[in-house]
Amino acid sequence: MRRILTLALSTFMLAAAWLAPSATAAERVLLAPGGMKATLSATPSAAAGLRQLRQKAVSQGKVRVIVGLRVPFAAEGLLGGAAKAAQRRDIASAGSVLRKRFASTVGRDPDAVQGYSALPFMAMEVSQAELDRLASDPLVLSLVEDKPRRPRLAQSTALVNAPQAWQAGFSGAGQTVAIIDTGVDGKHPFLAGKVVSEACYTKGACPRRASVSTAAGSAVPCAVRAECWHGTHVAGVAAGKGPNFSGVAKDANIIAIQVFSRYGRGITAWDSDILAGLNRVFELRNSFRIAAVNLSLGGDSLFHDHCDGYDPAYVAAIATLRSAGIATVVSSGNDASTSGIASPACITGAVSVGAVWDADGWNCDDSASAVDKVACYSNAAPILSLLAPGSAITSSVPGKGYRESHGTSFAAPHVTGAWAVLRQMAPQSDGDQILKALQDGGKPVTDYRSPFMTKPRLDLAGAISRFTTLTITRSGSGLGTISINTATGVYGDRASGPADCSSGCTVAVPLGLDLTINSAAAPESEFTGWAGACTGPSPCQITVTPNLLVNAVFTGVSHPIDLHIAGGGSVGITTTTGGKTCTGDCSINAAPGTTASLAATAGNGFMFSGWSGEACAGSGSCALVMTGAKSVTANFTPAYPLSFTKTGTGTGRVVFSPAGTAGPECGQSCTQNFTPGTVVTLTAIAASGAKFRSWSGACRGKRSCVVTMSEARAVTANFSGR
Repeated sequence: MRRILTLALSTFMLAAAWLAPSATAAERVLLAPGGMKATLSATPSAAAGLRQLRQKAVSQGKVRVIVGLRVPFAAEGLLGGAAKAAQRRDIASAGSVLRKRFASTVGRDPDAVQGYSALPFMAMEVSQAELDRLASDPLVLSLVEDKPRRPRLAQSTALVNAPQAWQAGFSGAGQTVAIIDTGVDGKHPFLAGKVVSEACYTKGACPRRASVSTAAGSAVPCAVRAECWHGTHVAGVAAGKGPNFSGVAKDANIIAIQVFSRYGRGITAWDSDILAGLNRVFELRNSFRIAAVNLSLGGDSLFHDHCDGYDPAYVAAIATLRSAGIATVVSSGNDASTSGIASPACITGAVSVGAVWDADGWNCDDSASAVDKVACYSNAAPILSLLAPGSAITSSVPGKGYRESHGTSFAAPHVTGAWAVLRQMAPQSDGDQILKALQDGGKPVTDYRSPFMTKPRLDLAGAISRFTTLTITRSGSGLGTISINTATGVYGDRASGPADCSSGCTVAVPLGLDLTINSAAAPESEFTGWAGACTGPSPCQITVTPNLLVNAVFTGVSHPIDLHIAGGGSVGITTTTGGKTCTGDCSINAAPGTTASLAATAGNGFMFSGWSGEACAGSGSCALVMTGAKSVTANFTPAYPLSFTKTGTGTGRVVFSPAGTAGPECGQSCTQNFTPGTVVTLTAIAASGAKFRSWSGACRGKRSCVVTMSEARAVTANFSGR
């Protein structure tokens, strides 16, 4: 595609100092040390960059700049809640102060001043005098030009083995990819129902000529030039789905962000708007499972090594997304360079992608092309991350159509889609692990152009083969938790969180990864050992091999129940694991936290008089909550039986006072036990229509029967009808 603007500006900024994302990095630091004036005097290249910005401001009347704010910063995903809120307040406060200091600049064109909620940068359009004021302002840490970026222009998914991933059940389902480009035609059949969020950040090229919009329909393709098909094509490669062919992550959703404005006779995306798009993706991290953001765009300056000093705002933005588990995939550029790639592909943490052919044909240098031949236009450098199909790529364009296109623009979304597929398969793997799988599982392709670098070409089946399943189970009578750690911390991406193995789990893990598997026994339990791939004590150190099985055994610490029986009788004990009946002193163990039940049964000549000891009371059944060792005594006292029988043609009741072991009354007959010497009174009460006639046995007459229990007794109550 024709170049829009050629820039070769030095960067006016302080020496870059970047805290790379890691599991432990959470200290907020300035993105550059020292002071602005010290840098101007000490760094000739920085002074030259400022002179070029001044010259541009003089020649054009104004120049767009990205202003770095003097605010200590860490990628937000690495910060705790309070530190995160404090950093946002500091960014907002610094931006507010700078807006007040440059009130006339803001008032001249409010839309030209942009701030970013999660990034310590502002974009402004300033005159030479305002530029000089910024350069000397103590709140300003860096200044770089707000540069324009241009877009980088059925067989490719088969070449990267996406169908094999689909057959294995991994198609990007549940994942979302963000496309920051010229807009996306969400009504295209290839993309129908996929666009779940839209935004637009431009210089007046959003719907209704707005500069900012996040409403539905915000990311419709820009309408200023023919190149506005670009974003729809890119989105189709990453996540399109059709009846005959599909994009790489055919079941993923799309966040569409339009950032291109009219620029001369073409279109361009300003850094300030791209950064706003990246900031928007970060703000949506809790609303969608965002696997990756795609930037099929870039500038004209090329870099052999990482270019963090050239674009510090992109360093912060990409690192912030990484801290939330979101990859930034960037096309390497189409300048046919073998010694440099464009920015922001050259930023540390960006996943840079060059292009290969996916079919035989003719290359742009008139040499014969072939499958996996590096496209002659594709930029390359030692820091290039991956290659992917970028030539002869058929995908969607606005208006329900399709077209074949060439460019690293269309290589990058292959990787973006692949990232979503792998994120679905291995949600706990972090960005470094996914990139390593893509690189180790890719097909090595040697660039036929000097200096003959070999880089991995995307192969989804190969990447998937770099993972295996780790199954962890828990067994035994006890309770406990299991966790997985790597050398850098808990195994789990910051977006998806750690693998939950408290009751066992099955997770996808990269082959060859060194893991530490920890066990933690719950209260009243103990860890008693491993089974399977782990042996010995906890923790278990293991290197991942195919299809690992690990079992952690936890044993409940049993508590004893010591039972003493006083007198004649038995006690039945029931626990969660069984039980027993004791006719004499006995002991049984019960699991911590469970409840054991005890029921007493008196023997002949005895009655149960109640429980004693620390755990039970009364004369009913006893429920023991096993919070520790328990000691219980079941007391049985000698007793004489009083046998009772009711006879005759009438009906009635007989009440015992005091109540016996069978209660205050009994039915047709019963035997009540009483302690020796107990005086028992039996009162007969005839029912309606009946008459109490007399007692027999140990009692006589018609009055209440009084029996002294000096031996076994028997009494009969006679009732008749009237």
